[in-house]
Amino acid sequence: MASATGSPSPLPPDPLRLKQRLLLQGGGFALLLLTAFSGSLYWGIVQQREDDQRTELGQIAAGAAAQLPLVLHEAKEVESPLKFRSTPTSLAIAGLDQQRLQWFDRAGRLQGEQGHLALPPLHRQGDRWRSEAQWQRWPGGLSLWQPVVTRNTAGPTATASLSGYVRVARSDQASRRDLQRLQKGVLLGWVVTVLAALLVGRRMLRSAFAPLQQQLEALQRFTADASHELRHPLTAMRTLLAAVPEPERQRPPFPWQELDRLSRAMGEQLDDLLLLARQEQGEGSQHFDLLELLEDLIDRYGPQAAQRSIRLRLSPDPASSKLPISGHPEQLQRLFTNLLLNAIRHSPEGGTVSVEVTPSPQRLWVAVVDGGPGIAAGERERVFERYWRGSDQGGHSGLGLAIARSIAQRHGGELRLGESQPGRCVLLVELPTARANFMTFS
Repeated sequence: MASATGSPSPLPPDPLRLKQRLLLQGGGFALLLLTAFSGSLYWGIVQQREDDQRTELGQIAAGAAAQLPLVLHEAKEVESPLKFRSTPTSLAIAGLDQQRLQWFDRAGRLQGEQGHLALPPLHRQGDRWRSEAQWQRWPGGLSLWQPVVTRNTAGPTATASLSGYVRVARSDQASRRDLQRLQKGVLLGWVVTVLAALLVGRRMLRSAFAPLQQQLEALQRFTADASHELRHPLTAMRTLLAAVPEPERQRPPFPWQELDRLSRAMGEQLDDLLLLARQEQGEGSQHFDLLELLEDLIDRYGPQAAQRSIRLRLSPDPASSKLPISGHPEQLQRLFTNLLLNAIRHSPEGGTVSVEVTPSPQRLWVAVVDGGPGIAAGERERVFERYWRGSDQGGHSGLGLAIARSIAQRHGGELRLGESQPGRCVLLVELPTARANFMTFS
């Protein structure tokens, strides 16, 4: 039997779906570029603000280090018992709660401080203080621990000694608020740009596809008109051929029988083209019983199958079951006619062709099963192509299966190969039920 799970038949592309696919692909690419650009911009600004904060703290630390000798001197005077001790006071200067300066002696003892910013504890190396600069970030800000080394150049050789340490810290809340505003601005710009790109892209695609849409509609009209007009002279020719007396048909050198067969094949091809053109233009749908339609086909082609002793079987029994479906009865009748005749043609004499329907709440499956030789593995991907012929010249040629698959797809379903091996070949049609209410007719 000539059937396959192969790729869909090469039907004309749907301009609407093609436009949607191109719009999504273009929008996705623009979204990727925009995300990369905005992400790199935001990351660069964050790094620049981090560098600015560190530079600012380094400058404050340099100023605080220059004040360390004075702070240590004043601390010694305050510790002297001869010194008058007054009540500690605190300067009320705006911004002191956003920063903190601390001076330490060589032993790491706090000697003085300014500001009220809350600081986390320092990290120590055992009992020793770090002898190198140390940065520390926490949710409230950024701090710098800096050793202060003094150089004595009065003697013949310059000497360096550790005088103490300074620690400076600044709050990063203002910077965080700036970054949050930047995030909102980037997000807003991202959304506006994406929407603008989609709208502009949609207008551009619509303008670009307008000529293609017109050409496709013109091609469909031409196919329908040409098929309709060619039917009349072909019908007349077949009528004349049918009127040829039988003795004249038996004369050798003129191939009357071959001419009659070719004219009949041309008529079938024109009928297929006309049906395909009408179907691609879209038609309305209605509700009907699928089992009743299949039963009519079994009754119609039963005598043809009986000529080769082939039995036709339908399950479930239409007398006890009903399967409501939404669709175009003429098109679905053509779909199952193509499959049934294909199965009869490829079944061996004395075999059985079964039409088995399996329903579900949303979908139903119709399997057309025959006992033919099946399809070679290398040809299963091409059976639904138009005018395909199998390597054994016994496969399907023409538009039958291509039209059948197209009709199934137009009804929101699919036609594919369920099984294909010598002695059993299954063409499986999947369709939505009437309750699914899923139709693709325009």
